[in-house]
Amino acid sequence: MNKKKMKQVVFEIMGVLISFLVLIPFLMVFLNSMKSKRQANLLQLSLTGISWEQFLENYSTVIREARLVSSFLNSAVVTFLGAALVLSCASMAAFVVVRRKTRAMKAVNNFIVMGLTLPLAMVPVYFMLSKVHMTTGTGAVAGAILVYAASIFPFIFFIYTGFIKGISSEIDEAAIIDGASPLLMYFRIIFPLLKPVTITALMHCVMSIWNDFGISLYLLNSAKRTTAVLTTYLFMGQKASDWQLLFADVVLVSMPIVILYLFMQKYIVAGLADGAVKG
Repeated sequence: MNKKKMKQVVFEIMGVLISFLVLIPFLMVFLNSMKSKRQANLLQLSLTGISWEQFLENYSTVIREARLVSSFLNSAVVTFLGAALVLSCASMAAFVVVRRKTRAMKAVNNFIVMGLTLPLAMVPVYFMLSKVHMTTGTGAVAGAILVYAASIFPFIFFIYTGFIKGISSEIDEAAIIDGASPLLMYFRIIFPLLKPVTITALMHCVMSIWNDFGISLYLLNSAKRTTAVLTTYLFMGQKASDWQLLFADVVLVSMPIVILYLFMQKYIVAGLADGAVKG
């Protein structure tokens, strides 16, 4: 084995070992979610105390007391609407900015990308939404969706611009010559070409919105509008010493995103790579 091959093998082994280190916290949470209260409070990474009966009891208790079914529905609605709003607006904005090579569009591009560096200040945002009655009732849901969209928009816009730069403008010209309107040209010709980066952007939106804690805490903290992630916070407040139930809640809340990511990770990597090369 030559030196270059040996070096590659060493790096691969190191990568596998580091991956196992990253999985240790997740493994500890999962194992302790199947233990009794006394065993889980020890916070040990061991199989001692694990039983099928305790597993069923812990998870059924969490589903019932944390009202996870309604919370999952709330999270699904907010995530779907927020992601749809971001993807539609960011992709169209990126297309216009890339195609119109003017000083004004360059300034718009720089202004939007600058949003990547700015933190989200929820206190002034909350007071601004309260002025337009978007902090209570169904208005709070709409307000949360708009805030989610605004916070994610700069990054999604950024990866779309990198990808669209690699699409020849001759396609636009041919569509216009054939009599297509700008909207028809975009949705029938350009948007289908954005499939790889759209999948990447969709996964980023879903993970960001589903896993968000801060925005949900301010705007969706009532019993009827509680999101899945907030159940962990509320459940911990009620059952501060019942670690087995808290861990079970964490596992259930994380499971949809983990499964979705495992199935979609190859598309995410491909979309980011294509955007980097094309940009």
